[in-house]
Amino acid sequence: MMTENQQPHNGFPINLFMEDRPSLVAGGGKVALRKILLLLDAGSQVAVVSPDVCKELGHLIEAGRVTHTVRRFKDHDVDGATIVYAATNSRGVNRQILDCCREKNILCCCVDGNWAESDFTTPAITRHNQLTVSVSSRGNDCRQSKMVKNSLSRHLRMMEEAHLVVVGTDHNCLSVEEREPYHLTGHRFERAGFMIMQLWGIHEFMILNTCNRVEVIAVVSEETAKNGILRHIMGFTNFKEDKFYLKTDKEAFEHLSLVTAGMLSQTPGENHITAQLKEALETAKQRGWAGNMTQEWISSALHVSKLIKNQVSPLLHNYEIEDLALRYLEAQGRDLANSTIMLLGAGVIGKGLVNDSLPKVGKVIWCYHVNKPETPKEWNGKVELCTFNDMKNRITEADIIISATDAPGHILHMAHAPFFNQERPIMVIDLGMPRNIDPELDDLSSDVTVVDLDGLKYWYRRELTDMNDILSRSRKIIADNQDLYEKIASSFKSGNAAE
Repeated sequence: MMTENQQPHNGFPINLFMEDRPSLVAGGGKVALRKILLLLDAGSQVAVVSPDVCKELGHLIEAGRVTHTVRRFKDHDVDGATIVYAATNSRGVNRQILDCCREKNILCCCVDGNWAESDFTTPAITRHNQLTVSVSSRGNDCRQSKMVKNSLSRHLRMMEEAHLVVVGTDHNCLSVEEREPYHLTGHRFERAGFMIMQLWGIHEFMILNTCNRVEVIAVVSEETAKNGILRHIMGFTNFKEDKFYLKTDKEAFEHLSLVTAGMLSQTPGENHITAQLKEALETAKQRGWAGNMTQEWISSALHVSKLIKNQVSPLLHNYEIEDLALRYLEAQGRDLANSTIMLLGAGVIGKGLVNDSLPKVGKVIWCYHVNKPETPKEWNGKVELCTFNDMKNRITEADIIISATDAPGHILHMAHAPFFNQERPIMVIDLGMPRNIDPELDDLSSDVTVVDLDGLKYWYRRELTDMNDILSRSRKIIADNQDLYEKIASSFKSGNAAE
């Protein structure tokens, strides 16, 4: 333990290769024994100088693993040694050994109060297979170093293998109303990430949260893959088996590839999911949740997803969610050319809605929260900008309202009811998750219709090609590329994973 007058040293951490190189330990007690065992483990030729030795050290001497000079230390004992440990029970003798080593340019460590004058200290060490972890407090608190070392040692035992795990739920498991409470947005996203970070056995993870799904994609130990802790953190403990999914290893990689290809989206084949997945990975990397393992698996899934899209795209309509919303309006007989559409949200989908609707509609009222979107000159007269705060004053002009924000709750609710023009039919489409539109507005009058993501899904599925055939083809492509998954998993087991 460091005294008040001592300052911590900024040591230079290295691995010193001692195989077949001579070392000297002066002293024969328990502390000396610990240093001797470390030196033997490194392959050093260990010499001990001490009039007495502890029982365990005596066994090593009898076995011929250590040479022993039975007497007190003499200056010439350090000759030829690569490093020396001064571990006698005399502080004065240990200081003598240190001074002797200094004269002969030999590195020396004192295990007592002379340590601050020494050339090096020995960190707390734990080993597991090919891994060695060293922890040092720069002489400040040896007990803290040992505590950290012991904690890391437990974690290392869980890192024998890496398993890919996906735990989540989506539109195929739960309705919009059922799914809404489980989506991780705002502080709930940060809280979930913080909780997962505290768990031993989770090597890396990322959280994918879209309007269709919420799931944790993680690289975990075998024990963690089986114990259900991620299901508990996600709040799925009381769910029946058909209300969520927990996939591991090859099944998880297949799921990830299908998701990335858009095959499990509400509009199969859509491309937004690719950008959302990349953004989720980048967020996880910035927060220190994910690293090379997750990056490699996501990159492999992206590669397979391209192969899937190349083969099955001709069988799909390939509508993005914004395309689907406009097609739905047309299918409901809405006269878009003579309609005013109010669009809520200036993100990727909001911008896509503006671009796609402009050629078809009479006017667009584009509502934004903070970041004012840029509008090209050619849009003048057809696109009018409006903040969320002023939205209530423009609602009466709208024939159609489409919401596509990432707000954590309702931004259009019953308090806005007095501002609706109830003398003509109004269609409200909610593309948000959690929902941006209060579903109670659907009961406002027979002229106000609110449609959420489930409503769009059920309408669209009736028009789809045989999805069973498309999924079968997709899974065949994934099976043909399973070597990508196995290569990454094997590299982790063999210790050759990217660093």
